[in-house]
Amino acid sequence: MSAQRPGFRVPEQLLLPWSPRATVSAQHAAKLLDVSVWTVGRMCQSGELRGYKVREKRNSPWRVNYDSLVELVEKIHKDHGLETRF
Repeated sequence: MSAQRPGFRVPEQLLLPWSPRATVSAQHAAKLLDVSVWTVGRMCQSGELRGYKVREKRNSPWRVNYDSLVELVEKIHKDHGLETRF
């Protein structure tokens, strides 16, 4: 028997189609891709990576879906004829 408190709101990241636990920080994603954090943000905005902003503020950090990151790395390696990494 769980009663919700008045005004209780489910955090937006819990409504995502993936678990927020399966994410990495934009800094970690940038390090893996050898790009800047700003580039990771642009990739999330363009849809190249799946991710979400932690808060709605302009300079809020991004959280990147780990599976999306792995798919991108595999695609890059395949497109350039390199061995797969994962």
